[in-house]
Amino acid sequence: MPVDSQLQQFLIETHRVVEFAPQILDHIEADLRDHGLQKKRLRQADRHFLEGKTPNLANLGIELCQGEPAKLELEVGRPRMEPYLAYLFLMLRGRLGGCKDQSARLLQEESMTLYWWLENLSLSLPPASTLSENLNAVSNATRDFIHRAQLRYIVDQGLDDFSSLYLDSTSTKANTEWPTESGLVVKLVQRICRRGSHLERFGLPNFNPSGLEELQQDLRGRHREISFSSGKPKQQGKLKRLYYQLLRGGRRVCKRFERELAVVQKALIQRELLPSQRMVADEVLRLIGEDIQGIGQVATTGERRLLAEEKVPSSQKVLSISDGDAAFIVKGGWDTVIGYRPQLGRSGQGFVSALIVPRGNAADSNQLVDVVLDHWERSQVLPRLVSSDDGYSNRSAREDLLATGVKVVSISGAKGKKITAAEDWNRPDYRAARANRSAVESLMFTLKDGYEFGQLVRRERENVRAELTEKVLAYNIDQILRVRERQTRECLECSVAG
Repeated sequence: MPVDSQLQQFLIETHRVVEFAPQILDHIEADLRDHGLQKKRLRQADRHFLEGKTPNLANLGIELCQGEPAKLELEVGRPRMEPYLAYLFLMLRGRLGGCKDQSARLLQEESMTLYWWLENLSLSLPPASTLSENLNAVSNATRDFIHRAQLRYIVDQGLDDFSSLYLDSTSTKANTEWPTESGLVVKLVQRICRRGSHLERFGLPNFNPSGLEELQQDLRGRHREISFSSGKPKQQGKLKRLYYQLLRGGRRVCKRFERELAVVQKALIQRELLPSQRMVADEVLRLIGEDIQGIGQVATTGERRLLAEEKVPSSQKVLSISDGDAAFIVKGGWDTVIGYRPQLGRSGQGFVSALIVPRGNAADSNQLVDVVLDHWERSQVLPRLVSSDDGYSNRSAREDLLATGVKVVSISGAKGKKITAAEDWNRPDYRAARANRSAVESLMFTLKDGYEFGQLVRRERENVRAELTEKVLAYNIDQILRVRERQTRECLECSVAG
């Protein structure tokens, strides 16, 4: 038997949840099946393409098979991953980090607890690439179903009734660098040159390399000089001149890339490729086109901000070349970050019962009703008490919640006091709601310190939501263990006192 460790307790509780709601495995199996069918559909499309180019051998009486892609079914082939394995490692990824991360992978391979757990179930540790591909095939709808199953399990175990909800938002850093116009232009040009130099794999003409290396060196040199001159009051004239030269160079190379892209797109129309290859080629050319547009957008905003000294809204800027959904997150007196601003709901016993990842730097005041509805939908319980800080101050939203049936809607701070009647503000339940609201701050600290909730690995909003949901699922399992331990300790103390 494995030793009694935190990981062993985590695996046991994770297993109990899927025993309580075995439909989790059905949802995961459906996702993995859809993923397999998508790959098979591409293989079938390639086969039909080749069959269409191969003449029938009439003298031998052989007719080429023509299947219907709409009626595809997965057949017996290479062994597919067990849904239970996908579920187990989905939870472990939320607790330990990415399955391809070196430290997390080393822990998985060297952990005797995990080895014996899989051994007792006649399972084995899959290769890192296979595991990552299958976990990424699990949909966000399935992750939300697992979250709802967790909350039902918590109610069934008598650990919480979800009648209380404490709201707050936090900032999470995207997996990207801090943006500068000069750095963005340099990286976009480098990426276009890199992609444009490997088009021959599709039988397409590469971008003309003449002068591109010298151009990139020139742009990198100006970017380096800009970095050295930034923040120095006496260098402002030089800084503007360098930016003017760099942005002008970016606009010039854009026109060249647009001409070369048009030539490649015309060649792609005339080129016969396998459907799977054509899909990849279309995607590469689409990304090159977006990068060309990105250079133009960076040059425009840079000229407005630096040369014309105009204040440009962040919504009109290119903030990242790797995560187009990331935004400037400004929250209170904290440092501004590039990333996301998830909204979290904490129950009375410390479980995360609501999670929303809005676009951009969404104001908390517009999210009050949405977070409560998310809690209601996931837990199937309309909270009796809702408590938040004054960032959520919204008179109409508060009145809507009270009309829905929420008994106490407490918003702390001067703004909250202004929209709350004096007799309500001084009621004992409102005072208790304000006193207990700080508990959500400890939730934020625990998520960021123990589950790396404040630093993202994945990019783009849906992938970010998937990563944050996995971390919430792992946190809830650990919180189940903590609440159960606390209840056991309280029972022992009562029995001793009795």
